[in-house]
Amino acid sequence: MEQNNTKRSIRLLAMTVVLVLLLVYSSDIIRGVAGIAQLFQSFLIGIAIAFVLNEPYKRLRAFYSARCRIKGKKAHVLAIVSAYLLVLAVLAAVIGIVIPQIIDSIQLFAQNIEYYLENLQQELDRLTAQLGLNPIDLSSLTALVQAGLGQFDTVAGTVVPKLLSVTGTMLGKLATLVIGIAFSVYLLAGKRRVLSQADRVLRAYLPEDIYEHMKYVLRVIVESFQNYIVGQSIEAVILGSLCFAGMFLLRLDYAGMVSVVVALTALIPILGAYIGGAVAVVLLFMISPFKAIVFLVFFVILQQVENNVIYPRVVGGRIGLPGIWVLLAITVGGKLGGVIGMLFSVPTATIFYTLLKNSVRTREKGK
Repeated sequence: MEQNNTKRSIRLLAMTVVLVLLLVYSSDIIRGVAGIAQLFQSFLIGIAIAFVLNEPYKRLRAFYSARCRIKGKKAHVLAIVSAYLLVLAVLAAVIGIVIPQIIDSIQLFAQNIEYYLENLQQELDRLTAQLGLNPIDLSSLTALVQAGLGQFDTVAGTVVPKLLSVTGTMLGKLATLVIGIAFSVYLLAGKRRVLSQADRVLRAYLPEDIYEHMKYVLRVIVESFQNYIVGQSIEAVILGSLCFAGMFLLRLDYAGMVSVVVALTALIPILGAYIGGAVAVVLLFMISPFKAIVFLVFFVILQQVENNVIYPRVVGGRIGLPGIWVLLAITVGGKLGGVIGMLFSVPTATIFYTLLKNSVRTREKGK
């Protein structure tokens, strides 16, 4: 009995020391992992693409098997091809529909920026007069914007040669992406064989108890990331669509651009949508303070619906992580890795939370 207690104490002490070392040297560890990841960039891109497309692949294969009566290898190949065609269709829709609207919105904003700054100056003068404060002069900002717009052609002339010099780098990145896509096709097509081979290697070289525990941890990791990606993507699409519909009905400017920004920033849990909303408020305030207020009221209502209805059902039910831990994970992840850290912090926290929760339940049953 005492020997078992001693082993548990040593194990707990070792885990504590490892955790402290990970926290103390987190920056060096992240840089080291990033350097290793750079060497296997194409393979990691392939794994990421295959991981994201795995859920659409499974649903498409089930659809072909159940509805179209296509079985076996034909359903497998058809589901893979359909998954990649679906991604290409989405990208084509974004490039052909959304991006032109964003470009038009940016051009319109650039053309009217002086008018927007004049409106902003008038509203600030009115506000400071009512509050009895010293007036805020935006003339220097206006002059700076005018100078920048006047030099746009010159800047464009210097940017083109630089773009030509970057072509080699872009081709290298494109080649890496193509190789990554090829890896993803191989992994998705031979998923069962690859997983079977990895399982055989682990079973052959690891003791049985360690093998079972590692298999369980890997299953939790895969399920956590998969549920997070699916849930967060669905939530972002729903939020962006509702934002566009509301802005269109309220006849607010830049509905397409703002909705895309809100949807993309919504991929960052909890805090992301507020970033997109703040950008929209600033843009609309420069056009018309009244429109900015209307959007702010609409966005607050939309966020209440999103936080209390959409997020708990779509994302919260999938990842199973309480809101307070989501907020803590985002804060820590943002400090360690910026936006990328915020994106990966929630599924990582979900993994630790799930493992700890299951471990506590097992020990409680044992006692």
